[in-house]
Amino acid sequence: MALTDSPGPRRGWYHGWNIVAVSVLVQVVGMGLTVNAFSLFLKDWSADLHTPISTLQLSLLGLAVTAAIVSPIFGALADKFPARWLFFWGVIGIVGFHLAMGAVTAAWQLIAIYTVLIPVSLGAAGMVVANAVVSRWFVRRAGLALGLTAFGLGMAGIVLPPIIAALPGVSWRAIWQGAGVITGVVVIPLVLLVVRDRPTERDGLDYVNVTPAADAPSNGHAGSTAALTWLGVLKRRNFLLLLAVYLPILATYGGVAQNLAPIAASQGFGKQAASYMLAILGAAHVVGSLSFGMLSDRFGNRWPLFGLALVAAAGALAAGLGHSFVVLGAGAAFVGLGAGIYTLLAAAIAAEFGAADFGRAYGLALFFIPLTALGPILTAKVQEMTGSYAPPLIGCAVASLVGGVLALFMRERRMGKPSEQELGAAMVESASAPGT
Repeated sequence: MALTDSPGPRRGWYHGWNIVAVSVLVQVVGMGLTVNAFSLFLKDWSADLHTPISTLQLSLLGLAVTAAIVSPIFGALADKFPARWLFFWGVIGIVGFHLAMGAVTAAWQLIAIYTVLIPVSLGAAGMVVANAVVSRWFVRRAGLALGLTAFGLGMAGIVLPPIIAALPGVSWRAIWQGAGVITGVVVIPLVLLVVRDRPTERDGLDYVNVTPAADAPSNGHAGSTAALTWLGVLKRRNFLLLLAVYLPILATYGGVAQNLAPIAASQGFGKQAASYMLAILGAAHVVGSLSFGMLSDRFGNRWPLFGLALVAAAGALAAGLGHSFVVLGAGAAFVGLGAGIYTLLAAAIAAEFGAADFGRAYGLALFFIPLTALGPILTAKVQEMTGSYAPPLIGCAVASLVGGVLALFMRERRMGKPSEQELGAAMVESASAPGT
């Protein structure tokens, strides 16, 4: 009897959505203060640690470089080991990172912590592992599920900046240390209770069993169970085109997001106004993650990637050339929508490589993240040299447009229906794997 016809599947709420919810929470605590609210701390760090802002931006470069090194490793681990324990140790590291940040006394310490501790922690508990486990729980509505998983990256940007700006009596050290304590008390138990690697029959198979797409890939593409090497990933035309598309968009996003408070200050706006702009960016981040996930489900990934590149370019131009709150806010919104690239990158890799090789391919894609970290650094450095944010952000806009054009050359693939043999193997592995 086929698995899909077996009696007794659980009806009602699908546990895969619980996996998505915990993944969102982990992204919030991992990326919230670390990246989303980063620019709000720059002024205080610069004053207390006697260091220029462009030097402090090196912490993000250090994060990106180390993340690039460990992402392929954790991508391979995500395909082989239980996500619960990868998440667990990753969140432990996130707690330690926040506590350490509250104790730094010199800029080199801040840069070192960003370079060593948080990239490894986010490798275990970040988007690589989160997207890998979600791709095993969803084929139908995979774009929406992956979009919701990226929801946490933007959600923290909505909530945290206004809260931080409204706490003038609380030191930045107390903010970081308090965040570490809350993460340890709330998030770790949820990870241990909720996270499982893949669905079983009793969860129902509705979200992993769909009608095959007309252009469903075969033999070594999505749905294949054949092992794939990193070299095999690099040989894929679509993978190389994805790199050319997503790297400029992320560089544009970072160039604006990580300098948004200084950009606002250069136009005469204070910290409170900058926090509102960051909140706008975070809200747009959420909208972009969800909307482009749904567009991926409906239209595939090629045209949404092209449209997203246009949106990101418009945001960079508005941020670089705008002088009013309305224009700068619009720039923040457009750039925030550009965060939908996280969803489209994951969806395109899931469609190209399938769940079995997703972690390896996605981790290798993130190996190139250091190139995007040049966006914030060069934006700050060129501004210090020229007195204007316009030249570097115009350059970001042009690079995003070029990437968008290259997206049109992708050969579209869609997620197809898993075979009964693949589903059976997944069920057996789920029943026998420890910690799932």
